[in-house]
Amino acid sequence: MATSGTYERGAHVMNPRTGRPAHFLRSVTVVGPDLTLADAYATAALAMDRDALTWLEKIATDGYESAAVTEDGRAFTSPGLPIAA
Repeated sequence: MATSGTYERGAHVMNPRTGRPAHFLRSVTVVGPDLTLADAYATAALAMDRDALTWLEKIATDGYESAAVTEDGRAFTSPGLPIAA
C-alpha cells in the first residue's frame, strides 16, 4: 500500500500537462502486489488531476485497487477495494 498526497508537504507534485502544481486530489492510496509500482501509481495519479479517477479504475484490472480524496473532500474508491462500514 502506498499513499501520495498534498496534505503534509503542500502542492509538491506537478501536473506535466500544465507545468503547475496538481490540485484536484488531496490524497491517493494504491494497494497492489508490488509496493514500488503502487507508489509510482499513487504519485502519477496525484499529478493527473481530474484524469486520475478514470485511470485509477483502469489499473484495477491489473490488481491495483485505489482510494482517492479530492480537495473538496469527496472520496472515491475503485470497485475492488473493501471499505469499512
